[in-house]
Amino acid sequence: MVLGFILLPIFLVVLCFFANIFAPETLQFPNPLLIFKDIFSSLNEQEVLSSLNNTLISLSKALLLSLLLGVLVGLFLGLNNGVWNLSQPTVDFFRSIPVTFLIPAVALLIGSTSENIVWILATYPCLLIMIFNIRAGIMKQEQERVHSFYIIAGSKNLLHRFFKVTFYEILPDIFSGFRISLSYCIVIVTVLEYMRLGNNTGIGGLINDELQKQNYVRVYALTFIVGVLGYLLNKITEIVQQKFAHWAININQD
Repeated sequence: MVLGFILLPIFLVVLCFFANIFAPETLQFPNPLLIFKDIFSSLNEQEVLSSLNNTLISLSKALLLSLLLGVLVGLFLGLNNGVWNLSQPTVDFFRSIPVTFLIPAVALLIGSTSENIVWILATYPCLLIMIFNIRAGIMKQEQERVHSFYIIAGSKNLLHRFFKVTFYEILPDIFSGFRISLSYCIVIVTVLEYMRLGNNTGIGGLINDELQKQNYVRVYALTFIVGVLGYLLNKITEIVQQKFAHWAININQD
């Protein structure tokens, strides 16, 4: 991990160097040292911190809602094959629609300046990811354990089976779906903020503002901050997963 942190700035310096060589004269990348300097100075500015806070709030709302609904809907569809067969065409239909195509419909319902439009739109793809991951986890669970539970418990109650067997079987799939949703959600939220949706300026909206001012040093500094944010959130999720789901991973490997 330490080596990765050392290689990252070196890679960015080399990237900027070659980009300046091959890019046209009208498009020149700023000095990497100025970018790294601006990263630390921008974190002391209230405007940047406020925008970062707005982005984190939108991320939190979208991820929590997609996690809650994804688990409930994924379990319902996964444990009921008949319902899944009926709903699969509808789910596949919505899975094929890019989130940007839903902007007019959502904006018409709640308004393009609503403070909720960003996280509502970001919830849509994350929810679908969670549903499919959880259902896949249910479908691949060991049936021998389920049958053993039925024999020992003497009951085929689905709710009892879920809390005793299914939940622990699909826990790794819940975490993997959440991590995929997390990375996807960061992209969706910052892009929607860049498009100036909502009345709160997030980090994506701030990048748009700095781009209009042609402050390219700040643009790349903020972009780097978004990347670091994604890394930190994924790392935190990975640590939590290793703490609570490591045993399930080992069981599946055995």
